[in-house]
Amino acid sequence: MKKITCIGILLFSILLNTSNIVAQKIPYMTQIDNEELKYIDNSEISIIDWIEYEFAVKNRFGANSPEFLSVIPDTAFFKKHYNFSYISAKNSDGKHKYSERDVEFMKKNYEKYPMIGISYQQCIDYCKWRTEVYNFKIKGVKKIEFSLPNKEDFKKAELYADKTFNPPLSILINKKSGKPQGITDNVIEYSLENKDLVDNRPIGFRCVAKVTKQ
Repeated sequence: MKKITCIGILLFSILLNTSNIVAQKIPYMTQIDNEELKYIDNSEISIIDWIEYEFAVKNRFGANSPEFLSVIPDTAFFKKHYNFSYISAKNSDGKHKYSERDVEFMKKNYEKYPMIGISYQQCIDYCKWRTEVYNFKIKGVKKIEFSLPNKEDFKKAELYADKTFNPPLSILINKKSGKPQGITDNVIEYSLENKDLVDNRPIGFRCVAKVTKQ
């Protein structure tokens, strides 16, 4: 009986530890709060991150659906700051509408730069989508909820961040770096409190993730 009890305790301990490992190792994020189990992206959401989001919404709802049309960014704003056209999932072939320079930029550089030309609500919707996708992939463990960071999250992230002094629209640091990058430079970032950022400057965002207890 003692042997069976010991085995049961051991199995429970393994399952509990496995759950914690999965829940606490979120790819490309850094933990910034031990009590709340909160994490923040190591870099801003990149152009390729947004394109992958577009493709997912397009495949699910269709190219002419309100859901897909709502994720297309302000392409004029994008071109103004990058000097290259944004090629969305709806026009991903780039054969007629876009120049060779546009296509070349998107093919070679879209994963290297922060996404801009998006609204506060589009960021909120992206976080909701990311929550849905992530939790679908990790069924059976604690739920992860993504959202925009608040001001306190940014303050905590600065304690773990590599301090950099990059100009606007700089190449993103490798997400696998293990530390938050670009917290104090590069693009201005949306937070939960900052819905309307001004001055016609390039605005991007990153997500925080919170492990919810269920």
